[in-house]
Amino acid sequence: MLPGKKTKKHSLKTSEIYYIISGNGMMHIGEKEFEVSAHDTIYIPPHSIQFIENTSKTEEIVALAIVDPCWKRENETIHE
Repeated sequence: MLPGKKTKKHSLKTSEIYYIISGNGMMHIGEKEFEVSAHDTIYIPPHSIQFIENTSKTEEIVALAIVDPCWKRENETIHE
């Protein structure tokens, strides 16, 4: 994810795990927000409204997202 960008606020019917490979930013899950950086692992429970934002002005966030069971469009809801 490019510097200064964020994902859309969304929720999944399934669980999700983010592994941050490089970069840093803020993770938002429900009402909680916390800083994340390289080598952090974040568990996101099913139905949690969440998004991640890159707070860096220069460095990209590179992350692996693991969805279990496998991501399907019908299992995701975008929130405004």
